Amino acid sequence: MEHPFLNLFMVITLLGAIVTDLRSYKIPNWLTLTAMVAGLLGHASVDGLSGFLFSLKGLGVGLALFLVFYVTGGMGAGDVKLLAAVGSFIGAEGVFSAGIMAMLLGGLYAIGTMISHWGARASLNHIAMILQTFILTGTSFGTLASPKGQLQLRYGLVIGLGTLMSQWLKGPLFIF
Repeated sequence: MEHPFLNLFMVITLLGAIVTDLRSYKIPNWLTLTAMVAGLLGHASVDGLSGFLFSLKGLGVGLALFLVFYVTGGMGAGDVKLLAAVGSFIGAEGVFSAGIMAMLLGGLYAIGTMISHWGARASLNHIAMILQTFILTGTSFGTLASPKGQLQLRYGLVIGLGTLMSQWLKGPLFIF
């Protein structure tokens, strides 16, 4: 269910989230909640009940994809709500693709940030420790903390880029 106006609203939301996340390490509720409502109501107004359900399923899948990362301390609630908002615009299949792309980009971003802050050897040791903890306990993904301090990653950026890349690979965002 492609709708150019809803795609434009999603892109504006993503740009707003990226800017606020880069400036303040936060994605505000007013932005994500407004986007969720816009996605739900926009699809409902264009496609009726089927549009509303399309949007609601996308919101749910977007929420579910990143909830485990929030619960384990790997990301903030604003990041989870942003992906849920994206889902309200592009539906379950679209947000699943966007979420996978964001996870891939997020992993590369985290590794690159670790290497730039701690160096390659310390970063590899840290990644090994995180993986070993997860394999042995199955309860935690570990943390990006070190004696030099906690890294703060801006996932709004990778969610935005992951969404735009996955949608671009699917086809044009704006068909008039």
